[in-house]
Parts: sequence; structure tokens; C-alpha cells
Amino acid sequence: MRCLLFVFFAAVVVPASAWEVSERRELGTLPSGGSVRETTIAGDGTSARTTSILFNNKTWRLRVVDSPAPGETKLAEVLAQARCVAGVNGSYFHPDFRPAGLAISDGKQINGFEKAKLLSGVLAVRGSRIEIVRSSRFQSSPDVRQAVQAGPMLVEGGEPTVGLNNERPARRTVVATDGRGQWALVYMTSVTLAEAAKILSLPGAISDWKVAAALNLDGGSSSGLWADATPSPVSRPELGRVRNYIGISPKP
Repeated sequence: MRCLLFVFFAAVVVPASAWEVSERRELGTLPSGGSVRETTIAGDGTSARTTSILFNNKTWRLRVVDSPAPGETKLAEVLAQARCVAGVNGSYFHPDFRPAGLAISDGKQINGFEKAKLLSGVLAVRGSRIEIVRSSRFQSSPDVRQAVQAGPMLVEGGEPTVGLNNERPARRTVVATDGRGQWALVYMTSVTLAEAAKILSLPGAISDWKVAAALNLDGGSSSGLWADATPSPVSRPELGRVRNYIGISPKP
């Protein structure tokens, strides 16, 4: 999904029993207790995989890293240059690579808040705290140092969001939290938005903690993940170029 267009909804919902975790494996460790994990989820003759960068808000900081040359840069190179240890692609953008929706990087507003059905949530760093909030509830203030507006919301209150599209499978990039300081940046193989929400709500789908909230970032060819993990880096390269990235690094 390369640019902001429309929101599609479908009434079909995958039953909760259709998916189950079949395999989990650790891909590597990160400083300050971070890790990278891959999970295989099986359902009705098909399967999906999640690759998750797991970290805690107390020991890690999150940044919105704007591309120095929008449309020309690669995720792993930009994040490494920004001194991030790991990260994923960011939010939506227009055909000219102008951000779609709110974009704040290191305190600098790159693009303003927009009202659109797809841009239903905001990932922000307020002071030292990371948050996912509904766009309708987001409060702008000087202490918001990082932010991207994205959507749709996939999980709220620990439950899959109702009414998500179940007809357009694609690679997905998601940010998720347990609401208590545990966070994950997630790359998912081709699934619909409804399937992504169901999978994220499964116990153990990304970690041992339960997902309380999850926000969909840009997907499709934009989806990518990179982590400078030990014993070896983990990479899920994006297929296209994007405007911004979500990176993490250990707090000093």
C-alpha cells in the first residue's frame, strides 16, 4: 500500500478458532533486553508468519525517522545511519512521497494532522512514554516528540476491531502493545486486515504478553523490518520505497 486512497470494509469475519500458533522461534537478541521472534500461525489450510521486534518502553526509545531522500532510501540503511538498532517502515504517504497525516520526527512537525477514515490512530512518544491512541482522542502538545498517524486500529481493549476488511490480503506492518510498557514492531506475511487483527489477538502470536492495542502502519510493498540482532541481523526487506520509518534504540 503505497499511498492513501480509500477504506474498504467487509462483513465477513474469520472465526477466532480459524487460527492457532503452530511454531515460535527466537531469531536473535537485542541490547537492553530486546529480542526478535518469528511465529508461524496456521489456519484452515493456510498459514502466516509474524516477525516481531520486542522491547520495553522503560529501556528503549522510539523515533520517527524521516527519509533524507524520500523515495530513494532503504529501511536498513536509514535506520542504521540514524543509530537505531531495529525498526520497520512507517506510515502512509502520497504519490509525491509527502506524508499522509500527522508526522513528527524529533520534535519537528513534518506534516499536520489529517481527518480520514483510514488514519484512525496515532503512534506517539509523549515525553518518554509511547502511546497508541485513536485519532479522535489525540491531544497535541509540545511534549509530543515523535508521532505518525496511521490505521486502521486492529486491536483495542484486547479485542479485534470489528468491521475490518477481509478480502484484500497483503503484507502488513503493525505496532502493538500490552498497555503496560511492552511493545512490538511486527511484520506479517500476506493476510487481510481482519485476519491480522485475529492473529494479533491470539495468545502467543507475537510474545507471551497479550496485545491490548495494535495499529496498522503502511503495508503491501512498503512493509519491511530490520534488526541488528545477535548472532546475526534479521531483515525482511521492503519491496518499494517509503517516506518515513519507525526505529528504536536503547535508552542511555
